[in-house]
Amino acid sequence: MVSLLLSSFAKADNLIELKNVESDALNLTIEQVGANNTIQCYQDNWCYIKDSVTIDFKQINTTTSDNVLEIWHIEDGNNTIRWGQGVSLNNKNSTTWLYDADEGGGHYARIDVHGGGNTFVGYQQNGGDTTGHIFTSLIFSDNNDIWVRQKNNGQKELNLYTTSDGNTVEVIQRTNGGEHTANINLHGSQPTTFNLIQQGQTDQSYSLTQNCVTVGGCSISVTQGN
Repeated sequence: MVSLLLSSFAKADNLIELKNVESDALNLTIEQVGANNTIQCYQDNWCYIKDSVTIDFKQINTTTSDNVLEIWHIEDGNNTIRWGQGVSLNNKNSTTWLYDADEGGGHYARIDVHGGGNTFVGYQQNGGDTTGHIFTSLIFSDNNDIWVRQKNNGQKELNLYTTSDGNTVEVIQRTNGGEHTANINLHGSQPTTFNLIQQGQTDQSYSLTQNCVTVGGCSISVTQGN
């Protein structure tokens, strides 16, 4: 069964183009408001979405700077994906997108999962600056809980990649003027709980490669800037 709710309001130059989607149980909700919003396949003519997946995308843009959200692979069962650009969520469990009427667009995100049982939630939002934020994913594993927020002016860029199961990752990159970068790469036979906050008007950069083999898992918490 495939359930789709697709909508683009106000402008004709919004694009939703998902080609050759194959899924036995896809629940897909997309809403695009304003102009210059695109949701498409990362690879031309192919979005590999398989088995039971719930996806909720929303983009708002009132500028000429493009918002682009691309799907590469979302595979296996029971994945929940919720991602917004130009909007926000109160918390990772919220299903209500919020818009503060001060958004410059220019965001890019790529969603690529492969594994099953993952919860993948996040958003990118700025305060009027048309230089947006950049997010790429890659997971390839199961039962991860990912919650990402990139917000305020000054470009924020995060690259996330994990091949270990059961990780809990929470990232905030924020503050007007600060251009923050984070690279996270989680491996190992045991899960990692990882919390990162990068903030302040001074640029912050953080890169982590974690190979957790400790029985019961590992835990890391980092705060940079103020």
